[in-house]
Amino acid sequence: MKKILYFIPTAIYYLLIFQVSSWDLGIRLDRHGVDKVAHAAEFGLLALLLAVGFFNVLKASNRVKTAAVLMSGLGLAALDEFHQLFVRGRKADVYDWLADAAGLVGGVLIFKYFLKKKKGQDREMGPD
Repeated sequence: MKKILYFIPTAIYYLLIFQVSSWDLGIRLDRHGVDKVAHAAEFGLLALLLAVGFFNVLKASNRVKTAAVLMSGLGLAALDEFHQLFVRGRKADVYDWLADAAGLVGGVLIFKYFLKKKKGQDREMGPD
C-alpha cells in the first residue's frame, strides 16, 4: 500500500492532462511546431513522475523500469488522444501522440541522467 504513494503525483498530473484535454480552449498552437513542443514537455514531465514511481517500486533492472515508464506513458498518451475523439473542438492526432512519445523518451533520459549523477555522488562520498 505504501508503494502506491509514489504514483499519487503522477495520477494527479494525468488527471490534470485529461481535464485540460476535455476543454476546447479555442487556442491553436499549430504554428511553427509549438503544439508539438507543448505535447513533448507535458509528457516529459509525466515520464519524470512515472519514473519516480517505477524506479522506487519495481524490484527489477533499470531496463525493465525504463520499459515500464515508456509503455505506461505511451498507453496514457494514446488514451488522451482517444479521449479527444469525443471532445468538441478537439481531434485525435497521431503526430501529437508521437510528440508525446518524444517527450516520454526525453523525460526518461533526463531522469536516468540525474539518477546516474546521484549514484556517482554517492560513491564519491563513500561509507559514513
